[in-house]
Amino acid sequence: MLNRRYVRGLLLILSIVVVCAPGCGLLQRNQSPEELFSRALSGIAGKETLSFDGEAGLRRESSGLFENQFKFEGKLENHDRLTLQTRLPGAVTAVGTGVNGVNAAAVNNNGQASGFSASFERKQGQWMALTAEHEPLRGSLSRFNPIAQMESIDRLNKTIKSEYGSGRRTQILRIELAPKDAKTWALAQLHDEMNAIRAEYMHKASKVKGASQEKLEKDLNKVWEQGETSMEQMMKQANVQTVYHLTVDRKTSLPLRLSSESQVDYKDMNNKSNKEALVTDVNFRSYE
Repeated sequence: MLNRRYVRGLLLILSIVVVCAPGCGLLQRNQSPEELFSRALSGIAGKETLSFDGEAGLRRESSGLFENQFKFEGKLENHDRLTLQTRLPGAVTAVGTGVNGVNAAAVNNNGQASGFSASFERKQGQWMALTAEHEPLRGSLSRFNPIAQMESIDRLNKTIKSEYGSGRRTQILRIELAPKDAKTWALAQLHDEMNAIRAEYMHKASKVKGASQEKLEKDLNKVWEQGETSMEQMMKQANVQTVYHLTVDRKTSLPLRLSSESQVDYKDMNNKSNKEALVTDVNFRSYE
């Protein structure tokens, strides 16, 4: 009699597990936010192909409006090869603006839609640009690689919390970087972009013929050095706050959406206080 009750009870437990496991998220709810993030990162790292689209914009406190907005899309192939493509109403040039330095200007004599693409390959855990160094926006586009963003987040000091409003099928994680790490990372990305801008314009200068080439290169180096110094000085006393929101599919543990806001408070060279925020939003469309 006792054995029958034991078996009956065991079967009941097993039936609950079998019915619940595919959809109710019982196991996922027992995981910590840190474990959920780790599973999402592992899930995306194991995919051979995926695609996503997103948009980015710079918001200044002085106007409250978004500036330099643009859309982009990306596709991962063969596990380690990623192509990012901007979607703009004109050809793209790279010009630094403010501390965040994002300015995707559209210029096209024919008024036809065009954009810019850059390719990256993951080698020994690092994403290396395959696009020539002098190509416009090569450095800027690298910061919009959501896979690289998640990999970098994993290495940084951070606080991860479950966000209220998560549904039955999804879990939203709020990830706030430690201020010191957020600032160090932001500065590293800005240096990459500054170097890319320098490479682009020095490449153009190299095509100038005659004695004016040397003078032009000298002037460009001077302007770049001044810009680099100004950025360093502004960032030295700046405060950086970076927050991500990651939406994860409860069933597959794969990321569905990654949005971020990196806010920088700084004083410009005239000692005037400024506040600006780089906002991004990426939606993952397909996995294979």
